[in-house]
Amino acid sequence: MPKSPLDTKARILKTALLLFLEKGYKNISYQDLVKNTGLSKGAIYHYFASKEDLLLAVFDLFSAGSGQPADKKPEDIVTDHTSFRKFYIDTRMEQLKAFKAFLGTEIANFNWVLFCLESIEANAELKGTVSTIAKTEVDFLEKCFTGLQKNGNLPKGKDPALLAQNLYYVIEGAGLVMFLTEDKRDEDFIKLFDKTLDNFFKII
Repeated sequence: MPKSPLDTKARILKTALLLFLEKGYKNISYQDLVKNTGLSKGAIYHYFASKEDLLLAVFDLFSAGSGQPADKKPEDIVTDHTSFRKFYIDTRMEQLKAFKAFLGTEIANFNWVLFCLESIEANAELKGTVSTIAKTEVDFLEKCFTGLQKNGNLPKGKDPALLAQNLYYVIEGAGLVMFLTEDKRDEDFIKLFDKTLDNFFKII
């Protein structure tokens, strides 16, 4: 059965992302994509006019997969610290599961941090995409804190928006340390999120 254009495009994206993560953006050429996809250079150019276009499409994929589930409202689900932790961790793990399912492999051996830094250095347009992803995550956390506020479980005078920004950077910093120390199993992520949220709640 012939592959559809969407299948072919997804195949190129998946292959490119795996190569970028494994070897770094700068070290991958169109010839590498041809070799690993089994497609001609012309077929790849049909979907992506340049390696830079392909890189932008990869980050668009991340952007589309970030944030809250469309069918769930955190401000209605989150009522206390326990439900906050459960909903946040479940959401993040669903995102991770979907990402790994798309790749068809684990991510333990990939240098995610280096890939992101190299990519942003190579293409200034990505700064806007990364900012959008960050804003989406902060908005998600703000709605979670709003849920706490609605149920009387947020101290008076605390601003959900400010708490969301602070928690986002705390979690991202903790995640960066995890990537740098090579602890990337699902249970490690769960422990990281749970501990970070628990410590954050103790100081607000």
